Amino acid sequence: MALAFHRAQLAMPVACILVLGCILPLALLAVFSVFEVDLDAFTLVPAFSSHSWAQMFTNPVFAFLVGKAVISGAGTAVLAALIGYPIAVSMTRLPLLWKGVGSIVLLTPLYTGEIVRIYAWRVVLGSEGLVNAVLKWFGVIDEPLKFLLFSPFTTHLVLLYNNLPFMVLAIWISAELIDERLIEAARDLGARPIDAFFKVTLPLTTPGLAVGVFTVFALAAGDMMTPSLLGGTSGATPMAMIDNLFGTAFDWPLASALSLSLLIVLFVFASGFVIFLLRFDGARAVFRRGAR
Repeated sequence: MALAFHRAQLAMPVACILVLGCILPLALLAVFSVFEVDLDAFTLVPAFSSHSWAQMFTNPVFAFLVGKAVISGAGTAVLAALIGYPIAVSMTRLPLLWKGVGSIVLLTPLYTGEIVRIYAWRVVLGSEGLVNAVLKWFGVIDEPLKFLLFSPFTTHLVLLYNNLPFMVLAIWISAELIDERLIEAARDLGARPIDAFFKVTLPLTTPGLAVGVFTVFALAAGDMMTPSLLGGTSGATPMAMIDNLFGTAFDWPLASALSLSLLIVLFVFASGFVIFLLRFDGARAVFRRGAR
């Protein structure tokens, strides 16, 4: 009884932070979404209006932007998983010293601000940038490659670059917890390396994979800076629309409704994929072991 009370005391600060930092802002968005705007007085008018929510279902622009964010986040998460998984598993086999070096190299993109990384990529991929200069020097191209900058290709390349460390770290931590004796036992029982991977390693790393997918999906789908500065004419995002509605247009009800709609859609898609991953027997075994 005393232990349970002690745990409840420890949980109180976390619960307060969660309420103040997450639940309360969402509640305010829900309230603002049913307000109306008095453009003459430039103020919000408390009212129970469904006008903003009706636009979410009737205006195809909002559906397009939300769908675009989902596709962008899902594509980035899948690519990050395909690239990051072998990197993370390989890092578990490094000596302790090289694991430290690998973690430093892995986190290098996060040492600078996002705006710095974006402009660095603009220098690398621009018409007079490093990539085009090298290709010209080798005689591969005569004219600069236009698609390397201000295009969906550039946007998703930089989104992948920015978010890949989160995927690798999540899978790496999960892979480090695997008991090597399980893999050795599978090999002793006649399993080929590929069979041991699919029957032991992959199922036991699905919790880390699920965390990585959820994190990268949310970060990539909610990114505003990268598409705006590197996407060119294709850089419209729901986050940019929300920023414009809250600021320039002063349409807080519509901005709140769009924010909540985007949050709900992203949460449903990400949660569905994560639940699918956690249905693996290996993932359930990891959670049961953690519970004990």
